[in-house]
Amino acid sequence: MKKRNRFAAAALAALLLAGSAPSALALDATPPMYQQFGYDSAEEYMEQESYYGVFDYDTLSDHYRQHLDAIHKDPQIAVDYWGYDDLEGLSFGWDGDLEECYRDTARAMTEGDEYKLRCQLSVQLNGAYVHFADAQPEKVNGRVMVPFRAIAEVLGAEVDYNAGAITAKKNGQTLAFSLGGKQLTITDDSTGKVIKTTSVDSAPYKKRGRTYVPVRFFAEGFGLTVQWENSVQTAVLYDRDALIADIDSHFTVLNQWLKAQPSYGQNAKALSSTINVSTDYTLYDSIAGDKSYRASAKINALTDENAAEVHLSADLSDLPSEYYPNYSSIPFVTDDSFEWSIFRTLRSSDKSTLKNLQVDLCGSDSGAGCFYMRSPALSEMYRGTEKDRPEERTAMKNGAWVNVATMDTVFGATDFVERWSELAQGKVNTVGESIVINSEKNTYGYEWSKLFADAYEECRNWEALAGDSLFTRSGSRYTANIDLQDMLGSDPDTSTSTIKYTLDTSNGSISGSTSSSYTNWYTQSITTIEFSGKLRSLSFTRTEQVKNKSKLVRRSTLTASPTDTAPAATPPKGSKIILWDTESTYYDEDGNEITDMSDFLSTFL
Repeated sequence: MKKRNRFAAAALAALLLAGSAPSALALDATPPMYQQFGYDSAEEYMEQESYYGVFDYDTLSDHYRQHLDAIHKDPQIAVDYWGYDDLEGLSFGWDGDLEECYRDTARAMTEGDEYKLRCQLSVQLNGAYVHFADAQPEKVNGRVMVPFRAIAEVLGAEVDYNAGAITAKKNGQTLAFSLGGKQLTITDDSTGKVIKTTSVDSAPYKKRGRTYVPVRFFAEGFGLTVQWENSVQTAVLYDRDALIADIDSHFTVLNQWLKAQPSYGQNAKALSSTINVSTDYTLYDSIAGDKSYRASAKINALTDENAAEVHLSADLSDLPSEYYPNYSSIPFVTDDSFEWSIFRTLRSSDKSTLKNLQVDLCGSDSGAGCFYMRSPALSEMYRGTEKDRPEERTAMKNGAWVNVATMDTVFGATDFVERWSELAQGKVNTVGESIVINSEKNTYGYEWSKLFADAYEECRNWEALAGDSLFTRSGSRYTANIDLQDMLGSDPDTSTSTIKYTLDTSNGSISGSTSSSYTNWYTQSITTIEFSGKLRSLSFTRTEQVKNKSKLVRRSTLTASPTDTAPAATPPKGSKIILWDTESTYYDEDGNEITDMSDFLSTFL
């Protein structure tokens, strides 16, 4: 399944995060799950057991409990899960200790199947499953019906029955309905005025002394968002505003800084960005003398929520044949690798080609979106190799576009650009909004039960780098000084990694630097990044030094502004488009061979 990266800082996207996060309301197992497996605390359990951020403990425990309850009701679940013939065989596998077997099975199902619960129809509220003690939800005419009093009390509403009329009061509003009626009415308690009247297609009814109501209309009547996850037969209810507010409570400083940014105009169709890059590369040679080389590039991009259009021009003409002269010395580069093709192309291309290197990109990330690339220079990539296809190479040289059937490797890997674009364009105003919107996108319309765990996982990610507790204040300036060693999981004896930055909430500026080093018995390297600017006007200087070997300095500036020009998701009408694949062979309707270039592009880009 496609999975986006979810952190808004490219250099730190792989961080594993420490610290606490807001916990979702959940029912724990009895005794608690962590005790059942020999741990002293939930924190110790999560630290020792590797769930890679998929779960928070409350969600994990809640799912474990439901799996365990289901297995106790139907032990055949455990028999089927482990592939035994019967319960006797299962018992033998755990030396007759079925309880231990049931616990191990429930944990394995929770870990392996993630959120896919083998249980009855369920309702999830704000990330936790609702426990119905004496009457269970059921489906009627395709609608999820739930016991009225149980769901109302969980929502914190005051329930009343009076002469056939049934009401639930919460936050100064009254929701009223009657058995068999198909209207729900919401009234303002202070004025007595009807706020909203909703028609339902499944009327409330009474069964075994319990009143059942359609969960969607009841929950939406109290301002909750309702989603349906068919794969686990779960109605997912959540207070979206409360979730955003809870997350935002951890980022008051960062939100003040965002508020200080200039107004960008929320009605703009896209964000127009320009990146200028200049690079100085020095190779140290004590015998032949040091050699310095320069390169530069300019990138113009249009981006919106689903699409991007990018134009790159670069001057690489100063890269000589001495650049990586011995391919065999380059780690992970073999004679038939894509990297070898790239380096070979740099060496074999004439200076005029490298002086005006042009690359055009466009694509859409919505639906069955595709990514397209055009660059005549890349036509040389396969010259003289076993994968050389002269027809396709000639077409590329003459301006043909190359089609890649998936956007995962290109746009999915740069999700932070989309997040930055949303903030820079004013599409979202707070960290909480950004996190919740992104988490809703990550469900892809069918994994809604993951929403809260996903949102709070990302909350922890952001909190590790920009949470309120990290800052020291001096007037309108807030400074964070963070040791990234634990987050990166690197060896403190051989490496260091830090970031220090200051946010000015009066003018929306940011300045700071990162530093990382690596040392072993034969080499030492240091990388620093200095940055300053505002959300849509940033400057970066990245310096990489390898002791007695090389120094690379890359200077970049980024400027952006909203625009009414939408990005082109496909090449211009009438363009020649080819499919180029180095691994698989395809044929068109006339029997001619065509290819797809996704593997090549994912490596090159």
